[in-house]
Amino acid sequence: MLRFVTFVDGSNLDGVLKHLNLRVDDYGAFYRHVFEQSVDYWGRTFAKGATWPTAQHSRIYWYVVGKMDEWDLNDPKAEARLKTRFEMNPRLRDAYLEGASRRSPDLPLDRRIEEAWNLCFHETREWYEGKRRALERKKRFYHGVQAATDFVEIRQEGHWKVDLLHHTVNEKGLDTSLAVDMVALQDTYDIALLISGDADGIPGINYVKSRSKHVGVAEFRRGSPTDFPTKGTSSRLKIAADFVVQLYESELLRRNLAYRVESDFSTQVGPNDTAY
Repeated sequence: MLRFVTFVDGSNLDGVLKHLNLRVDDYGAFYRHVFEQSVDYWGRTFAKGATWPTAQHSRIYWYVVGKMDEWDLNDPKAEARLKTRFEMNPRLRDAYLEGASRRSPDLPLDRRIEEAWNLCFHETREWYEGKRRALERKKRFYHGVQAATDFVEIRQEGHWKVDLLHHTVNEKGLDTSLAVDMVALQDTYDIALLISGDADGIPGINYVKSRSKHVGVAEFRRGSPTDFPTKGTSSRLKIAADFVVQLYESELLRRNLAYRVESDFSTQVGPNDTAY
């Protein structure tokens, strides 16, 4: 029996679905479709009509963000640290100073500078609390998915490193954990399927391939197969893999595996119509 294991970079999958303006509710059915397409493509590519063992989808390892930098913004020491950073960043300070000047043009300069900091700190507090709530919603969602879906293991390995004053988040650790586990768990599968777009996993792919494992990469595409008469461009990850499974937006919609949603977000993957 051929054992398939799927390794999912949760942020990459989120970005793919947002890029395609799709939402998935039944992840059990969604991953079954990915598995079935993978088995079919592997069979056509490697077996070429020959008899080959039955395939089993052993497990889905789904890597997600589980924590973020902790800040107590009610602590005066934390506010003082941020204010020092604010004062040492002329571009940021001047941007808020301009806003404070528009709101209170008659204030003296020292008061405007203080008002600029107050405005920055208020917006920073709101942004940070919003991120905390978003992370808690994600954790509840993934807990629900794991409880409702067979053979899924949610691994909360990722960490959000926050830049408070610039209101940005940088994700750390998720792709590394996936690559390490793909090597560590190599004895549990014959074929690994990746839903990821990170080229940092290529050394791990090459290693398990040297151990006689096959590795496939899932590629999600807008439209239908007839919209892509040619093979398309290749990423480093796709080149490193043994095979690429193409999953089409039209099929996900036709099979009721996903449905259309209106987006009010910025695309989280590249500008092309393919995402990996």
